Amino acid sequence: MTSEKTTPTSITDHSGLAEQLLRVYEDFADEFSRRDVPVHLSNVAREGKYLKGKKLGQHPERFVEQYLIWPTLELLDYEFWTQPYGYPKWDKTRPDFAIKNFHCGVDCAVIGEVKTPNKFEYGEEQMEDYLKSDLGDATVGITTDGVRWKIVARPERSPEILEVVDVDFRDVVRKLPSRHEEQESYPTHSTRQEMEMIELLKRETVEAGVSEVLKEIG
Repeated sequence: MTSEKTTPTSITDHSGLAEQLLRVYEDFADEFSRRDVPVHLSNVAREGKYLKGKKLGQHPERFVEQYLIWPTLELLDYEFWTQPYGYPKWDKTRPDFAIKNFHCGVDCAVIGEVKTPNKFEYGEEQMEDYLKSDLGDATVGITTDGVRWKIVARPERSPEILEVVDVDFRDVVRKLPSRHEEQESYPTHSTRQEMEMIELLKRETVEAGVSEVLKEIG
């Protein structure tokens, strides 16, 4: 039996999550090509344009949910259900999804708001409205447009909204159109390394982060 000396590696060198998330983003990009609208991806990813349902042949939010949000949540080990009627419920409105398997040591609701790329700020405002309109149980809010993911926590009976994690994959998304514009795509390895932040969004990591911020305020 021989032994060989190895050099230390970072989590990003062999991050299964980063690799799998890159596949999700690539499939998202490829879907534009399959629908014969690759230029629309470039407009969205690089020029800040909004997704157009007429070009996609599908409601933009449903498209983003199908190809970005739901696959990413599954990858991160979140069990979710969509349009959770009555749980929770504010002024006859409801969030886009809720998480069922979240354990942070405190009873809390976990809700999510989905927007399309380049409309993240609208989702952030809506999430803030949700959290400030019901100050009962502690609540965790996940806002995403599939590119940026921001998670906040609001303690029980408190108007204060505390940031837990804010991750933005915009730089990676800007590279995606090159899959259909060049003979050689972007460097996969270096792009995957840029996605190391996915580790911050894993369910267990977020649970620990929420537990910490809620204990600090308590």
